[in-house]
Amino acid sequence: MNHSFLSGIDLLLAYEEIRMVKSRYCRLIDTKQWEALKDVFAPDAVADFSTEGNPIPVLEGRDTIVKVFEDLVDPAVTVHQVHSADIELISPIEARVLSPMEDYVTFPEGSEHKSFHGYGYYHETFVQLDGRWYIKHTRLERLRLDIL
Repeated sequence: MNHSFLSGIDLLLAYEEIRMVKSRYCRLIDTKQWEALKDVFAPDAVADFSTEGNPIPVLEGRDTIVKVFEDLVDPAVTVHQVHSADIELISPIEARVLSPMEDYVTFPEGSEHKSFHGYGYYHETFVQLDGRWYIKHTRLERLRLDIL
């Protein structure tokens, strides 16, 4: 990995800020803080959660992404876990991030959606805008999906 454009403390700060954005993403979904969730995405973000068994299509724009999350999972109990990320800075303001993940989503009885427990990886691009890191593109690739 070539990180010659950042070194030392600046590199560590970039890594930690990126990790915190993803941590906030999980917490804000699980606690249903939809307005605050917008702040983790770049305005023109793209989210691809269209893996097998998932009713979410490819989404464009942070407002659309958050609205679909709100409409779909607001009635559900969700637990999202993201584990140690592999982060590669590809410029001073852009990073590729691969994060192992696990989610446990239970919908209320009678819901048209099925509850599930999933495992996989987020493949993401983060971008720094005005000194803050945001998710620019996120794609979920599942390794396993257990319908509950």
